[in-house]
Amino acid sequence: MRKYFVLILILFSSFIVNAQERDFSEETIKELKEDPDYTYVLPQYQISTWDYITDWLSDIFSELFGENFVLKSSHIEILIWFTIVGLVFWAVYLILDANHIIIFKSDKKIKQQGLKTIYSTNESIIPLSTQLEEAIKANNNHEIVRLYYLLAIEKLDQKGIINLHKIEHHNDILFQLKTDLIKKPFHSIGLYFQYCWYGEFEANDTISEQLKTMYYDFETAVDQYEKV
Repeated sequence: MRKYFVLILILFSSFIVNAQERDFSEETIKELKEDPDYTYVLPQYQISTWDYITDWLSDIFSELFGENFVLKSSHIEILIWFTIVGLVFWAVYLILDANHIIIFKSDKKIKQQGLKTIYSTNESIIPLSTQLEEAIKANNNHEIVRLYYLLAIEKLDQKGIINLHKIEHHNDILFQLKTDLIKKPFHSIGLYFQYCWYGEFEANDTISEQLKTMYYDFETAVDQYEKV
């Protein structure tokens, strides 16, 4: 047994003697530090705006529905995109409606809007011409401007040139007038009405006289239009 132990000791000693000493100097350490294979970079996660929004909404929903409620950032993105698309469609609808382009409306609904038109044949039992005479006698220039405008609309309606059921604003009437022969004189009367009633113009005797002449020109244009 002792012989085997001595033999193993001799073999181990020879291995140690033959082993080469490894050079591990400062230069070697420097090379290892500069070697990218030995460089460890701590992974960094950049928090996005979606993450902030998700965390904020998750806290709110957790208080409402319990701590088990989980809201992912992907859910927030989908919700926001749906909201954006919905707002775009709503904006397009408002633009079309503001320009009085009829969409999603039946003829019955259009006729029901007659109560909201700027002029109605049942607006007053007293004829507009009689009201105008009384306004002129009272020197009520503000009312004179309005009545000349309404008389022009009444004339177009009586002649069958426009359809009152499709009118809510001044531009609706202009859209139905296909010829400048009538459109220009009517638009001039309408501008005076809008400026005096909704703008900064003060109705006075001069404007009333101008409207009297403009209304006469308008009636002449309507008569010429019927002869064409």
